[in-house]
Amino acid sequence: MKKDTDHIHAVPKESPPGPLPVLLRQVKDDSLATIMGHLENLFGSCDDLFFDLSSRAVSNSEQNLYFESMREVRLRKNGVTSGFKRLFESGFNQLANNTTRIPNPQVAKIQHNTLSLVQNDALEQDVAISSMANKARTNCQESLYHLNARLDFLSPSITVTKQNNPMDPQQICNYFAEACNILDINIKARIILFKQFDRLIVNKLAIIYSAANNTLIEAGVLPQVQFRGKTNPSPSAPQTENNSLRSAGQMQQAIEMEFAELSVLLANIRQQSPENLAGLAPNYTQYSANPGPALAGHELLQLLSSIQQNSTPSFDEELQLGNSLRQIISSLLSNHGKEPERALNQPEDDTINLVAMFFDFVLDDKNLPVPVQALISRLQIPVLRIALKDKTFFSNSSHPARTLINTIAEASIGWDDTTQPQKDHLYALITKITQDINEQYIDSNVTFTLKLDELHEFIMQTKHKSNLIEKRTGQAAEGQAKTKLAKTAAQNTMYAKLEAVSLPETISQFLTEHWLNLLLMTHLKHGEDSPEWVDATQLIDDLAWASQQHKDPKSQARYTKIKPNLLSRIATGMNQIANSPEAANSVITQIDKDLDLLQTNGDNAVLFRPLSVEQAKELGHTPGGGSKSWKNMTGVERQQARYKQLTYDYIRKVEQLPLHTWVSYTNPSSGETIRCKLASKIESSDTYIFVNRYGFKALERSRKDFACDMQANRVTVLDSGQLFDRAMGSILGRLNKTIKPQAAH
Repeated sequence: MKKDTDHIHAVPKESPPGPLPVLLRQVKDDSLATIMGHLENLFGSCDDLFFDLSSRAVSNSEQNLYFESMREVRLRKNGVTSGFKRLFESGFNQLANNTTRIPNPQVAKIQHNTLSLVQNDALEQDVAISSMANKARTNCQESLYHLNARLDFLSPSITVTKQNNPMDPQQICNYFAEACNILDINIKARIILFKQFDRLIVNKLAIIYSAANNTLIEAGVLPQVQFRGKTNPSPSAPQTENNSLRSAGQMQQAIEMEFAELSVLLANIRQQSPENLAGLAPNYTQYSANPGPALAGHELLQLLSSIQQNSTPSFDEELQLGNSLRQIISSLLSNHGKEPERALNQPEDDTINLVAMFFDFVLDDKNLPVPVQALISRLQIPVLRIALKDKTFFSNSSHPARTLINTIAEASIGWDDTTQPQKDHLYALITKITQDINEQYIDSNVTFTLKLDELHEFIMQTKHKSNLIEKRTGQAAEGQAKTKLAKTAAQNTMYAKLEAVSLPETISQFLTEHWLNLLLMTHLKHGEDSPEWVDATQLIDDLAWASQQHKDPKSQARYTKIKPNLLSRIATGMNQIANSPEAANSVITQIDKDLDLLQTNGDNAVLFRPLSVEQAKELGHTPGGGSKSWKNMTGVERQQARYKQLTYDYIRKVEQLPLHTWVSYTNPSSGETIRCKLASKIESSDTYIFVNRYGFKALERSRKDFACDMQANRVTVLDSGQLFDRAMGSILGRLNKTIKPQAAH
């Protein structure tokens, strides 16, 4: 029986709502009518399913579980249905009246308890509900976006979001889950109920959303809504295949800011105290305050051009480039014999500090591999020269220099410590590009444009190949997952049916060697809910029964009746899995002989034995291999057990991780860190497959294990958004902090 805290009222007590607007009421009534019809089918389907599961149960306790669940659902289905209806209607009333339902205190107690006290059943239920909702929200993204916009239009006093839209998948799943709290059923049966809800209702939400949108369109509510499922890339991102390098959800608006606005922010920096300045802009240098006369802008450009032409830093030197740009400028301004250090005009001062701050960000950006940080840093002087000559550089997101820097960063996001720079084609190309720019760039941006085209061409060539490999990797992983799932199901089914019985050795050997392969093949071809699977598993019970001596006339008559059919079914199965007809006939003949011998001469005529240790291992069960008690666990095992209990939030984070997201993963045993991309989520095995930048599998982790890795800080999600714009966003964030205290005065 459930604990008291599990009995949660499905319907909140609240004050009578005001009347719904006509259109909102029409959408609610039409949608609810459709859902209620599907709910009726749901309970009929669950009734049949629980009955079927009880008839196939391998133990009395399992059979009772399904029978009791079937009886409970039959008795309380009207209460669940009415509870769901009231919750759904309540959601619309709250939306119309701009109110928020206060959750039942018992619900809050469960939901807001500390993670260490979250019950496994509650976690499993919550994960099932979240998975349903996330999948539906992905599948119905566009129609749900349109519906949100139209409901928002009908609700001028409130912004409609997924938190308050009563037709959002998460809300609908929550309504059903809360309504089902009146059911006194085991978590196993409850998850089966949720899966049926997912199959029969959640999967049909797209149709319901489409009908609701059509109703509102016919009434003239926003007949044309532009879908904005993803943030539009900035003009600096060329419309090529390279755009697929960015992870979903990491696209961002380009940072464009006029130089005059940036100068105002920098002016405020110069008024800060040394303590504040050290925290906001630790390397800021005020060249305009030098004691000597100001160096003209064209003189500064000439000096930088000379240094650029002679600058070819080696790989080792690049790793030490932290403040090289400021060091170069300081050297230029002080290299005048006994004269005082030359100053700079304020615009040049501001430009140098902004460019230097950008490269500070590059060299401190953990999303970039260290060698790539160094390669991008080779462009410090050319980029500075561009910014000094063209004050629109910071406001022009499509500038080829900015685009080139962004593209280099995106292309190299998967470059990790296991890559050998000297043998890597991408690294060699980026090295050549940065060197060519230093040697060839004079005044025109054509050099950057040509090098950008060269990099794009390489990316498109390699991307096509890596995409093919990634696709094959995903397909192979999917096939392996299905095979593993089928093998586990076959092993568990066979072990459950044979663990408590003794059989003739030939029969036991036939089942665990030959028929186990048939179960595997049947699961792969037809699935666990198919008649073929039911028949294949039923044969195990029938053969086990026929392999016992039967002395009473009724059992003997049944044996005589079923034996020919039993041998025929075995023959059909053996013809599918045997290497040759002779091998199949040999097995069938031996089974026929042993069965007859057993019925004629009794138990002593045939050697009986339970499953051997070797057979149990073949079926995936090691005798005495159960879970340890807390007392008998080692320290490491206890830590692992705690992680499995405390990954609630991280499981949510992992589930919400978009495909094609790049991560940095540290292997706990070897300490090696790799960069890999989430290529596929295999639902059948609850497994995540990660690939390297070539498309080959680099990592395979279950959802729960990956959540543990994330909690243990072995996983870092990498931001593959545009480097230049991320850097400018960070710089502006720090500069804006200097304004707020002043604005308060």
